[in-house]
Amino acid sequence: MATKRMPWDRPPGSFAPNRPGDRDAVPLFTALGRALSAWEGVNAAVDSFFHSLHQDASEGDTEKAFTAYRDCLKVHDRARLVRAAARTFLDADFGDSRSEATRLNKDVKTRLGGYTEWVARRNEVAHGYVTESLSPDYMLDTQPLVTTYSLLPSHARPDRWFHEEPEFNYVAVEVEGFARGFVHLDEAFERLAAEVSDLCPFRSPHPQR
Repeated sequence: MATKRMPWDRPPGSFAPNRPGDRDAVPLFTALGRALSAWEGVNAAVDSFFHSLHQDASEGDTEKAFTAYRDCLKVHDRARLVRAAARTFLDADFGDSRSEATRLNKDVKTRLGGYTEWVARRNEVAHGYVTESLSPDYMLDTQPLVTTYSLLPSHARPDRWFHEEPEFNYVAVEVEGFARGFVHLDEAFERLAAEVSDLCPFRSPHPQR
């Protein structure tokens, strides 16, 4: 049975050896800028969600949580803190809104899973480089040499290269796909923050066991 592909997986075409890149560098650089900007939107949305989970926490607990969160520079560490904050917030009695709280708990797990998976694509975009190369245009009988552009992994990561060829490379349309994925994740965390705010009035900090 074929393995289900996830939105954050590397595009299948990116593994093709020596595949031609884009013939125009502008779309690729534009896509790179869009993707990196969109990822910063994700970080802002995760921050917003983390803050929403502490709306009714004590001042001391809130300051301690925010200090630890600000010290986190790695996505996986940040996600761990957000996950713990969500557990604390949802470990409560929400009365007639318990079904909404249950659904929120499932959504949080899904979105945090996406957050830690998408960061791999973000890192490849942020730490790769655009190369230009000459290759024959096989669509024309004369096969003239044309310049193409691709995003390759950083040479600082030798494990991403195979016999002096990169393990993968990206073209503009794939990087644009990453940017769209980042935007969707940003919007999802903004919705989660809004749902937390909606649930706060119904939350009793002491759950009914």
